[in-house]
Amino acid sequence: MSVNLAGRQRVLQSLKGFDTRRIILVVTTALLLALVAYPAWLLFLKSLPVDNYVEQASHPLTRRALLNTLYVAVAITILTTSVGVVMALLLTRTDLPLKRILRGLVYLTFITPAYLGAIAWIQLLGRSGYFNTLLRDAFNLETLPIDLYTLEGVIAIMSIHIYPLVFVATANALNVTDPSLEEAAVTSGASPRRVLLTVTLPLALPGILSGAVLAFILGIACFGVAAAIAMPTGHFVLTTRIYAALGHYDVRMACAMSVALVLLTAVSLFVHNSLLRGKRYTVTTSESRRRRFISLGRWRFPIAAALLLFFATTTLLPLATILLTSFLKAWGLAPTLENLTLGNYAKVVTEDLASRALRNSLVFASTGATLAALLGLIVAYISVRTRMVGRKVIDFLATMPSAIPGPVLAAAMIFAWMNPPVSLYNTPWIIIVAYVTAFLPYAMRNVAGVLEGMDPTLEEMGWASGASWARTMRNITVPLIGRGLWAGWILVFLMAFREIALSTMLYTQGTETVGVVLFMLKSETGGLEVVSAMSVVVMVITVAGQLLVEKLGMRRLGAL
Repeated sequence: MSVNLAGRQRVLQSLKGFDTRRIILVVTTALLLALVAYPAWLLFLKSLPVDNYVEQASHPLTRRALLNTLYVAVAITILTTSVGVVMALLLTRTDLPLKRILRGLVYLTFITPAYLGAIAWIQLLGRSGYFNTLLRDAFNLETLPIDLYTLEGVIAIMSIHIYPLVFVATANALNVTDPSLEEAAVTSGASPRRVLLTVTLPLALPGILSGAVLAFILGIACFGVAAAIAMPTGHFVLTTRIYAALGHYDVRMACAMSVALVLLTAVSLFVHNSLLRGKRYTVTTSESRRRRFISLGRWRFPIAAALLLFFATTTLLPLATILLTSFLKAWGLAPTLENLTLGNYAKVVTEDLASRALRNSLVFASTGATLAALLGLIVAYISVRTRMVGRKVIDFLATMPSAIPGPVLAAAMIFAWMNPPVSLYNTPWIIIVAYVTAFLPYAMRNVAGVLEGMDPTLEEMGWASGASWARTMRNITVPLIGRGLWAGWILVFLMAFREIALSTMLYTQGTETVGVVLFMLKSETGGLEVVSAMSVVVMVITVAGQLLVEKLGMRRLGAL
């Protein structure tokens, strides 16, 4: 009798948990449909009829923007893949010295936002840039020797900040390959070069392709750098063309080009999956077997010195330039003691626009991160821990924003939330909703990764003891995945805090963010001195947040 009673209690408890989860599934699906599917569908509808696509395709400026986008994206992909793969091979497969320092410099390059890099290069190579004017004066030139405001300038700056993603993807692939395959090739008499080309690189192909595709997607979605470097001289890409179209209230053009950007992203992902479909890659490794490192011989230290020079030029010099400018009383003054001041940092805290932008970014980013983390927790749990019908749909909806470029998502948010019954446009909430939508995939994937590696036995014991699903989640599941949940929150906060495209297209007076102030680069922001001070603040917060994520043991280099 007691056995039957216990069994009946378990059945009732199971049904109770099932009902709770079913309700949560329905609510979560409705939220994701409202946050993701509804804006995307409206964007598509507003891009119709098909004649609009034909009209935009025949427009010379649109065609030029499309060609520029492809040129920039392809060039970035080639450069970042070349640099990232070579650097990954040097740091994982050779006896190169100073590997730890060099890896740290790669990481520093990565966490530096590309737009801050653009600000630094403007100060170095712009029309009044330190280095450009130095070269002009030194060689008595009539014109500046370097023209930064070109598509090639965009390609160079974006490549500097994207190649670490290719490096990480390739290095991770190389680290999990079975070293016995390379050893077998060496034993068979293959030269190191032949082993590299026929064994090592083919085994790392999934990582290389993943990094290359991500570089291409980031290239076609480039907005902040393209707006700062290329747009002032009339060189448009699709993202800046969308921004300009919305500024002129040309909704049909903006929608058509937005759909074109999403299609470009979808095609790149399809090509990536097609190249890897049907192929097998050995990724099982034995920790007991040491890898064979290629000896660089007398080139060890020259190559290390060349890499240090590369990092000094591409990473340390721009950051030092921003730091120096942040202490100057006025842009262009010599860096002497009488020209240095802490007033720019005071303005970041006290000046109306700058301080308001900092406060807004902290509030919007923290609110968006909290909502994204909570929603990501629910989506990850349903996707990983249940077999409920519809879990794949919500997993797809939650992941979908990662394939939508920022300007496109901003346009979709405007069309979805500008009219009643839910009118969020011209309010802070539209920025927060955009943050939640855009960065939900990162919060969800962080939690999902922890759940996939966690034994469900403790949760099952909680249910067997009579605890409800909600109580089991509160007392067992959430504490166990707390580190992953916090790591996801921090990553979303950092991405939202330094975000440019969404905020620039959605802000109104009073809702400016740090990204908006950095993007404006006008005298009313306090000039380059205050912009540089704010850039330093952003970098300090970014580095602190990343260090905290690492301390939590949940480092995700590819997320930012």
